[in-house]
Amino acid sequence: MATLDPAEQAAVAALGRWIEEPELPYAILHGPRASRRAIVAAYLVRALHESPAWDAQLVPIGPDLRLERDLVALLVSRVLADYGGGSPRLLRAHIAEERLRPGCAEGEPSLLLAITDVEEAEPLVSWPALFSAVGPRIKVLATVEGDDAAARAWIPRLGFHPARTRIHPLPSRPWPAPGDPAALLAAAGATPTRLLGLLACAYARLREDEITTSLGTSIEGALIGIEPLVTAIDGTYALRWNAARREVEERLDRSARETSIRRLLSLAPNGYPCAYTRAHLEQAAAPLQAFAAVVTEEHLARWMARPEGYLGFVADLERVRRRAVEALASGREATSLAVRAALVEASMNWCARREDHDAPVGVEPMTRETPLADKRQQAKALTALGAAMAAGSARAEVLACAADAARLIQDAAFRGDALLDLAEVVEGEAGYTSAREALAAFRTMENAEDRAHHMLVATRGLPPDEGVAVAREALASLRDGGGDPGDVALFSRYFPRAVAEALWPDAEALPGPARARALAALAEVLGDPDRVGTAFAAVEQHADPYDPLAHRTLAWLVPLLAAPEARRAAALAPQFGERAAELLEGLIPRLMALGDPAEDLLEALPEASRVRALARSLPFAAEPARLRARIDAAIWKAEPLDRYGLLFDVGPWLGAAGESDALLGWIAPLGDAHHLVALGFLALHDPAHAPELTRRALPLALRLGADEPDRLLALVPLARHLPVEGAAAAFGLLLDALAGDFRSAALAGDGVSLVKLVPLIAALAGDEGLAGAAREVVEVAAWFP
Repeated sequence: MATLDPAEQAAVAALGRWIEEPELPYAILHGPRASRRAIVAAYLVRALHESPAWDAQLVPIGPDLRLERDLVALLVSRVLADYGGGSPRLLRAHIAEERLRPGCAEGEPSLLLAITDVEEAEPLVSWPALFSAVGPRIKVLATVEGDDAAARAWIPRLGFHPARTRIHPLPSRPWPAPGDPAALLAAAGATPTRLLGLLACAYARLREDEITTSLGTSIEGALIGIEPLVTAIDGTYALRWNAARREVEERLDRSARETSIRRLLSLAPNGYPCAYTRAHLEQAAAPLQAFAAVVTEEHLARWMARPEGYLGFVADLERVRRRAVEALASGREATSLAVRAALVEASMNWCARREDHDAPVGVEPMTRETPLADKRQQAKALTALGAAMAAGSARAEVLACAADAARLIQDAAFRGDALLDLAEVVEGEAGYTSAREALAAFRTMENAEDRAHHMLVATRGLPPDEGVAVAREALASLRDGGGDPGDVALFSRYFPRAVAEALWPDAEALPGPARARALAALAEVLGDPDRVGTAFAAVEQHADPYDPLAHRTLAWLVPLLAAPEARRAAALAPQFGERAAELLEGLIPRLMALGDPAEDLLEALPEASRVRALARSLPFAAEPARLRARIDAAIWKAEPLDRYGLLFDVGPWLGAAGESDALLGWIAPLGDAHHLVALGFLALHDPAHAPELTRRALPLALRLGADEPDRLLALVPLARHLPVEGAAAAFGLLLDALAGDFRSAALAGDGVSLVKLVPLIAALAGDEGLAGAAREVVEVAAWFP
């Protein structure tokens, strides 16, 4: 190793003292271009290798380590043992969550990461995701080119904490003779100068055949006079030092630089351009439309022919997606590209986990339990996107695509469900046609009970006369041995009024508990006092405390009961045991609405149930202020966490009355996570204050949402209240979560999915963005048949 001069020895000593300062986990060593920062860092690492108390790792950034996927892979190799690899997203998560944030445990050596020449990786690396929160006994040293101001500018870019960072300077040194780039460049011929331009602009070591193709001459002739600047390893060439590369690049005029890059990108598409086109586009700040070329099936096929395989492609997708999200605040055209990149990345992540099945062009055979182009998920996503659009040709096109996907669903029940969902969105005769197709699918189901249940659901989309006939047919099937005829109650919420009217005589003819269940459900739809009375009498007759359905049957009628019946229902409630309080919580507001203060029932309830009953009674109370005072008194007696639980019980009623700030005062001692959930919940129930509550929730959601995207999802229904910049930031974090999930989940799954992001897309990009997202659903699915 090179001998250090006095200034460099002093720097090693200063960094040695920094190593012993536990409150300063970060350090930056800076100096002019020709200073030997990397050599000083290497000396420090070598010195610590002699101590069993330290695990010191050098991370030198150079050719082939100027892209995030390469650098993160190197970091993984330095700090994680036995990790099998993965996408940059997974590698970052493993480094941060498994090694850097937890810190070093007792009994294991402290860790030093010495990362040299970090400017070599700019602007293509997301540093803060790694280093923003290191744990105990973790040290990170970065070497950077520049003066003290430049070093300080790197602190936020690296994710370091300003007050916990030591900064140390190094003086300049003369270039080693005969390696001075300026002198060699001045004396170099035309061909060697062109070679230096290629090597300075390239993001990787170049193969000999790539160089000869670009220059049209042999490598020997191109090296004449510049040999001291160039290093050759295994038939590849690069400039010997990072500082020399930057010196050469800065001395190239614009035309020479552009010519060098053009030569690099004109090489064979599956070679250098495949891996580095996206990087050159970023470096040149190319318009967003140019990046669409790397989110194509052809680009995927090229990557799959390379050793990096899908990992390189996913790295491109991630960067393009984030660039598109950054552009959202200033234009809508970025939405489609962001969605496309996220859906393709999710698809590739799903592909990579499977084996032995037909797969996209260039991908090794894989197996998938759910096809990547699952028509059921496509239909759900397309229907949701179309439903959010205004009437017009674009909406009709999206819903037509949803119908095409729905008709291709193999399972009859799922096909019918998708077509019925579509019928609710499509207006007029087209909606009836879709509902009839759904009914036809349901009729093919083999199980008689399931078939009858689905037919009852289908009535919601049919014309009234057809719905009546289908409902009667389904009820007859249940009554004649195909299941429990009382099950009509489970589906009555779907019935048009005409269907409920027509089924009433049939329900009255049913036996025992089935009659009570059916009548109660139909009475809830019809709301007619005489029918409510008839249904209640049947429920009284069959109020079996051991029947779990009996309690629910009575609850359907509670909001419709007249005063005498409500009191009789209150007398029935105790026989339902643990469910009695739930029944009384609904009966008390009904009694108050009828002029009965229900004090005896209130006093019999546990405290939490009483608070809920009082809150639900506020809209009907003769003296709402008195009820509110009782609620407050009960709330303030509870512990903060118990108040937090009660907030969700009373929030819908107090929020509607504009009392959100008072409710938030209840949970003031709790942390940000609790406040975020409460703000989002109250914004849904307090229309007058919804914009303000949503704006207050947003910064908390963005801070917590990177690790817990469900927190951001809770704000998506309120997207219309978000500022554009905040909505775009939320969209970026949620797309990041979507892209990391399986393909089937990405469209319409339980986690972050395109269906759940529809309000956010609508708020950011309107119908144009929704239509663009729908086109991406169809096109990306075609990549993965």
